Amino acid sequence: MAGELERVRKALRELGKSLASLHGDLSPQSVHKLRTASRRVEAVAVVLETAHPKKSRRLVKAIEPVRKAAGEVRNMDVLLAIARKLKRHCAEESLAPLLAHLETARQQNAGELARVLRRRQAVRKDLKEYSRLVLSALKHAGSSSEANQNQEKIHAAAMGVIRELGGWQPFDAGNLHAFRLKVKELRYTLQLDADTDAGLVAALGDAQRRIGDWHDWQQFKEIAHQVLVPERDQPLLDRIDKTTRRRFDRALTAANALRGKYLAMPLAIGV
Repeated sequence: MAGELERVRKALRELGKSLASLHGDLSPQSVHKLRTASRRVEAVAVVLETAHPKKSRRLVKAIEPVRKAAGEVRNMDVLLAIARKLKRHCAEESLAPLLAHLETARQQNAGELARVLRRRQAVRKDLKEYSRLVLSALKHAGSSSEANQNQEKIHAAAMGVIRELGGWQPFDAGNLHAFRLKVKELRYTLQLDADTDAGLVAALGDAQRRIGDWHDWQQFKEIAHQVLVPERDQPLLDRIDKTTRRRFDRALTAANALRGKYLAMPLAIGV
């Protein structure tokens, strides 16, 4: 179990470093790193909640505003990247208002993230305190009983999510993104366990990426239909609609493959 606890401490350190390094320049890379580290630590806190309920809930509460604000900025970065890739397929006069809209939204979201980050010292304090708890657990991880207890916590958290995913309603555009969020939670949890089936983790990652790609295009499509003018921009709108449908089909295929192979029956997620 020492290896698993070391991975927990690494996740906590990565978030702390990410918070410390962010200043005035909220680059797409730094924001993405912050968002990913925040989600990973939230998954860690959920796994360890049975051992440290109050401190785990406190940590999640402290991280949540940072994760949400970083997520809003990251979403705009992704949509801007999609828009820029479309430049070679459409007239500049069609794309210009869409780019302007996304850039304005990005600036507004970055301002909110900067405001949230003013409280970063309090979040970093909670991270350090939580890291000390993990270090204390690490010192006792040599005993077989302690190792078994910690292993059971990871397995119990993972199996709870697996059961939820296995009972998911048939996929549609209304529930596929929520499925992805649970897939991500499960993937982060399983990465704490060195004995986890690598095939399962890879399948989770593939489904997560495919669904995320569709969800990005779906958001892009909704904004495009709000901003663009059909009389002038219909070719661009048609291209966006077609690409979004194609991404949705790929996402469905990946989600159904994951559920059919790994979630249709009870799993042994470790040894």
